[in-house]
Amino acid sequence: MKRTVFRQDLTWFSTAALLVMAFASIPFWVGRASQNGDLLFRGTYFDESDYAVHLSMMQAGRMGEWAYQMRFTDEEHPAAYLRMFYIALGHFSKWIGLDVETTFRLARWLFGFAALYAIYRLCRKIFAETNLARAAFLLAALGAGAGWLQLLLGAPLEPISPIDFWLIDAYVFFSVSLFPAFSFTLALMAWSLSLFLDYLESGKPHNILLVSLLAPLSQTVNPIAFAVVDAAIAGAAFSSWWKNRKVEFRHIPALAVIAFSQIPLLAYNFLVLSRDPFWSQFTAQNQTLSPPPLFYFWGFAPFWLFALRGLFLALREPNPKFLALTAWAASGFILAYLPVAIQRRFTLGIVIPLAALAIYGLSDLLKRIRQTAKRENLIYFTYILLSSVSSIYLILGLSLFLRTLPEDKFYPRDVESALTWLNQRAAPNDFVLADVSTSQLVAQRTRLKVYVGHEMETLRYQEKKKEMELFFDGETPKDWLAATRVKWVIADKTDALNAAGLEVAYQNESVIIYKVAGK
Repeated sequence: MKRTVFRQDLTWFSTAALLVMAFASIPFWVGRASQNGDLLFRGTYFDESDYAVHLSMMQAGRMGEWAYQMRFTDEEHPAAYLRMFYIALGHFSKWIGLDVETTFRLARWLFGFAALYAIYRLCRKIFAETNLARAAFLLAALGAGAGWLQLLLGAPLEPISPIDFWLIDAYVFFSVSLFPAFSFTLALMAWSLSLFLDYLESGKPHNILLVSLLAPLSQTVNPIAFAVVDAAIAGAAFSSWWKNRKVEFRHIPALAVIAFSQIPLLAYNFLVLSRDPFWSQFTAQNQTLSPPPLFYFWGFAPFWLFALRGLFLALREPNPKFLALTAWAASGFILAYLPVAIQRRFTLGIVIPLAALAIYGLSDLLKRIRQTAKRENLIYFTYILLSSVSSIYLILGLSLFLRTLPEDKFYPRDVESALTWLNQRAAPNDFVLADVSTSQLVAQRTRLKVYVGHEMETLRYQEKKKEMELFFDGETPKDWLAATRVKWVIADKTDALNAAGLEVAYQNESVIIYKVAGK
């Protein structure tokens, strides 16, 4: 009987996860289907600049590197073992014989499934009733905010638009749709909390060992993401003591093992990112500040409807599982307003605890209304659907937008031909000067580095961007290029270059590649 139930459960999850990932992939399919003889799809429907960074890291891994050096800046700086996910994925692409973009797409599906499965298992751990676990999972996987309502009410798009449509970290659907590193981290976070909750019930010590391995593994991808899970784990332990009215001393060494397992990488990341003169510049530029609280209110409005009720119930019982989720959500929002530059990074996956608390609160209300018993699943379905309007709007709206071939989502085939030629003839890690959009394609599509191309990965970005623009306008001194590490220049035939030592190496109808003489 148990095996039959497990198969049914696995079938339900597999079907649901496949539908979620397929729906999330529609813009990618539309983008590739919209390519024509003149234009090619850049590869993603959102956040093209970070997509280029991730693929450039994979290019580095494919060339055999393990430590990371920024590939969007020409300053000499030490390599560091940071954000290892895409470096490792680049190695994997070489081992399996696939190009980095195909490997990225494969990883997006594989780790998307892994994240969804870990979240589903966490929901099954939290809820005894299957229908509640499934409702919480679907709400976490698809739910977003009320940004669509903000737009209908005339909310301005500048300087800050509704967060449902740009804060990738906070929403599971947005995360698994775009970047496999987010999915990988979400899987580790959800899995770790499931293991600890199981430890509280069973006392299995190997669960603690697994969590103490998963936590630093998460740090190799995202140094700070596990902080909210630490809060959830501590919340679960303390609420268990509160419920049982005694301190379980066996929990103390378990908590210590989990905490100490994270210290070495925490110290390493701190020393590199705050003490190294070059990486500290990257840290200073890597600003992801939280919007005003009102935006978080709207951004999670569908969850607030019932999550606060769930929080009240968790405190009243007290319930360690739901108090763990409360600690996750509360710590995420508290950390999101600390005086640090990476505030909103702490909201990664925050809809997971909010979704479970919301379904907990809603289920309690439905139990009090006897007439709803027969329509309970329909009510959950309607709630989840209304909570997912922003996700649906995001996917379908951007898919329709891609059909118009927007300039920031597509690039000329002439540029692709030029990049193919350059990648075959330039030495790996040569530096290229081009406009920001083309530079991102260079880093994404070749083994080369670029002079300027990303607001965070290019040190002194604004200054270098201005220098690049002046160069292509012919307003820099003729010897300016010689003072840089640039070996190749990709230009439009209409650019008015004013530089000594430029030799035409390649040209087609609209693109010219110059080699800098003597380099």
